Amino acid sequence: MSSTTREGGGSWPPACRSFPGQGQTLAIRTRDDQTTDRTVDGSRHPHLILFVVASALAVLAAALVADAAGLEEVERVTSRLDARWLVICLGGELLGYIGYVLALRNVARVDGGPRLSFATTARTVVSGFGVYAAAHAAGGFAVDYWALRRAGLRRDQAIARVAGLGVLEYAVLSPAALVCALVLVAGSGYHAQPSMTLPWLAVIPGFGAALWVSSPRRSGRLLDGEGRIRGSIAHAVAGLVTLRALLRRPVQHLPGLLGVAFYWFGDIACLWAALRTFGVHVSWPALIVAYATGYVASRRSLPAGGAGVVEVLMTFALVWVGLPLAPALAGVLLYRLFNFWLPIVPALVFLPSVTRLRRTFEHAEP
Repeated sequence: MSSTTREGGGSWPPACRSFPGQGQTLAIRTRDDQTTDRTVDGSRHPHLILFVVASALAVLAAALVADAAGLEEVERVTSRLDARWLVICLGGELLGYIGYVLALRNVARVDGGPRLSFATTARTVVSGFGVYAAAHAAGGFAVDYWALRRAGLRRDQAIARVAGLGVLEYAVLSPAALVCALVLVAGSGYHAQPSMTLPWLAVIPGFGAALWVSSPRRSGRLLDGEGRIRGSIAHAVAGLVTLRALLRRPVQHLPGLLGVAFYWFGDIACLWAALRTFGVHVSWPALIVAYATGYVASRRSLPAGGAGVVEVLMTFALVWVGLPLAPALAGVLLYRLFNFWLPIVPALVFLPSVTRLRRTFEHAEP
C-alpha cells in the first residue's frame, strides 16, 4: 500500500487542523482559521513572544534546580570545567545535523516522493532546530512540513511524511533504550531506579501494536478521520504507514535509517561530552536510558524546543540513574547550549525564506 493513498482507492483523510507529534500538535490552519499575527496573542510578533517565554522558562527551570542542588555545590562543580570536551560537544551536534538531513531527504522519497537537494534539506534542518524550534508552537516539524509542501507534496502527503519521520526517530531510539535498560536491570554498577528501567519493557508490545495498526487490512479504516481527535489519530497512523513503507525497502531507505541513528548518536555524544566537561563519568547504558527518558518528545517536535521542560526532565533522569544533582544539572545546561541555543544563530540566516514559506502554506487549503 502506498503511503500516500489508502487501500481500496481514495486519498488520505481530509486534512484536519492539527497533527500529533509525540504529544503535541502541528498547527496547520485552513482559510477558515485565518487570523492575523496582530490577533494572535494580541501582537504582531507571536513567535517572538514564544521565544521570550521559552527563554524565561529555561532560566527559571535552571534556577529552581540549581537552588535545589545548592548554589555552592553548583559553583564548585562548574569550577572544574575542562574546555577540551567542548570540541566533542560541537562535533556531536554537527554529526546529528548531517544525520537528520539524510533522514529527512530519504523519508521525503518514500513511495516515489520528491528528491530534496542536500542544500535545501540542510537549510530546512538548520531552521527547524534553530529559530522555529524555539519560537513556534509546533517546533521544527512545521518547517519540515512547509519544505515538503514546496517540493510538491499535497498537504496530507506532507503531514504523513512529517509524522513518519517522527515515528522513525523513536523506532530507532526506543529499542536502544530498551536494551540499555535491560543491561542496567542485569546489573552494571549503576543503581538506576526501577521506574527508569522497567517502563522501557513497554517498547515490545508497543512495536507489536504499531505493526497491527499499520497493517494494510486495518490502517485503511483508521485513516478516515473527521474532527480534531479522529484526525490526529489518522495522522499518527499515517506516520506508521509511512514508516512501514520505508521498512519494506530497507536497502533503498538505508540512508534514512542510518541518518536517524547518526542523529541520536551525535546528540547523545554531545550530552556525554558535556558531562565529561565537569568530570562526570557515566556508563553509556545509563546515559542512553536517562537521555531517552528526558526526551519524552524530541526537541524538534516539542513546542518552543522543550525549553524549561527538557532541562528539568533530563537533569532528574540522570539523577535517577545515579548521578549527583549538581553535576547532572551543569552537564545538561552545557548540553542545551549546544543542542538548543547555539543553533538559533545560524538559523537566523534562513529566517526570511522560512517566513515566506510559512506565509505561503500556513493558511493553505489541501
